[in-house]
Amino acid sequence: MKSLFSFLISLSILSTSLGQSSINDSSIFMPLFKLGYSGNFPSADFKEKVDFTSSLNIRLEVKFENQFIIGSRYDFLFGNNFKDSGMLKDLANESGEIINVNGQYGSYEMLQRGHHLGVYVGRLFPVFSPNPNSGIITTAGIGLLAYRVNFNNISGDIIQFTADYVAGYDRYTSGISLTQYVGYRYMSKNKLMNFYGGIEFNQAFTKIRRDYQVDYEVNDPRFGTRKDFYWNIQVGWILPLYKRAPKEFYY
Repeated sequence: MKSLFSFLISLSILSTSLGQSSINDSSIFMPLFKLGYSGNFPSADFKEKVDFTSSLNIRLEVKFENQFIIGSRYDFLFGNNFKDSGMLKDLANESGEIINVNGQYGSYEMLQRGHHLGVYVGRLFPVFSPNPNSGIITTAGIGLLAYRVNFNNISGDIIQFTADYVAGYDRYTSGISLTQYVGYRYMSKNKLMNFYGGIEFNQAFTKIRRDYQVDYEVNDPRFGTRKDFYWNIQVGWILPLYKRAPKEFYY
């Protein structure tokens, strides 16, 4: 992963020192930085853990003159409702309340937090586009998905959610992921109005990675291999890293 990031950054630096044709005239070598948001909709086993979640997305990507693409990705996943509360069955009452160190009910939240790292390849098809560098994009990739419960110990007095104990409750889960994306990209000549949007499908084959969880039971399917699938709708902004072609003047 670090090697790919370094390679893409090197290509970006190299491109700034090279002359370019106008993006309206021809397909060009184009390093890009992409920043976006996605709304994620879980399916398969992932639906047992979370409802709708969100992601902040970062992409470092290169499009070559032949319209092929390579890229790397990082997504930060976050959500406000982690549905699996089985780890609290011997800790919380029927209302989900937990006694704190003072003998009173403490305040807490169960939040979903995760990371998705990966690489991908794809191709641009310049159809329904104003120039050869805009159009429909398809990509496929491989990566690593990891997520856990983030117990927000609001009152700060629930001892089980402190650093010494929380790993026994947090359901830290990870596994290999496959991704497929189809979307549209618009690149403007002035390098300012550049955006993308599309749909992505993710299939992660995961497992809880903690050696110990407080409610672990032998042959419990929650602790076996899982299919944490989800699809999302993405939108985002693109920062081109290539050098703008010089203007030509005729006398």
